Amino acid sequence: FGKSVKISNMLGVNKGRVSGIPYTLAPRPNFFLFGDSITQAGSKVDPLGWVLLLADEYLAVNRCAEFSNRGFAGYNTRWGLLILPQLIREHGPVAPSLATVFFGANDACREGARQHVPMAEYTANLKEIVGMMRKAWPGVVVLLIPPPPIDKEAWDAFKGQDGERCMESAGAYA
Repeated sequence: FGKSVKISNMLGVNKGRVSGIPYTLAPRPNFFLFGDSITQAGSKVDPLGWVLLLADEYLAVNRCAEFSNRGFAGYNTRWGLLILPQLIREHGPVAPSLATVFFGANDACREGARQHVPMAEYTANLKEIVGMMRKAWPGVVVLLIPPPPIDKEAWDAFKGQDGERCMESAGAYA
């Protein structure tokens, strides 16, 4: 394994190549994308999500990779920590080339809201998440993605009420 093999040779084609580019049997690079609903919705086709855009950009240059979207709507870092060990086991021992951690929008909810996580705990949770990933997958590159800005009017209209989100809180967690 790891040896480059032309697909035409594998198919017994004597003249030419199927694609003109040799393929390899080496493991494909893989990306482990962990987060809340923003990550989960990142694989949506309409409107085109950030995970699909990332895959499109990467695959345009590198031709092959695996993208494991592990986004969970409504989750915060506290709940993410609870499920991460199982997700790591399911992913297996092959370290991802890149792991993203995209939490914070729910953690930053108004104090007293069910999803709110105090800033100190949020910070500690992120450190623990990164530590778990690095322990399971030595050499993995972990990219922390901060929560996006909040358009309070649009959010409140979407929820149909005065919501639990605000720009100041999201900014503090970023």
